Amino acid sequence: MSNNLWILVICFILTLLGSAALLLITVKYYWGVRGTPPLTGAQKRRQKEEELALRAKQIEHSSKNPHQPRSPGFWDNRKNTPDKK
Repeated sequence: MSNNLWILVICFILTLLGSAALLLITVKYYWGVRGTPPLTGAQKRRQKEEELALRAKQIEHSSKNPHQPRSPGFWDNRKNTPDKK
């Protein structure tokens, strides 16, 4: 009888630990970010300015480093770049 009681106690403890882990993950990841209040006007403007500055930086980078397609040959993996001699 003692062995059966220990099995029930261990199962109960593991069930409690699993439920606590699920509760922690749910609270932290599901309600954590979504539970924050909406941004105020000043915060929205600042976020929009940061996004525009980042986008301008991306556009500048892409204009300085244009896309170089690969050659159409199957076995040739080199990019089509001018020879540097």
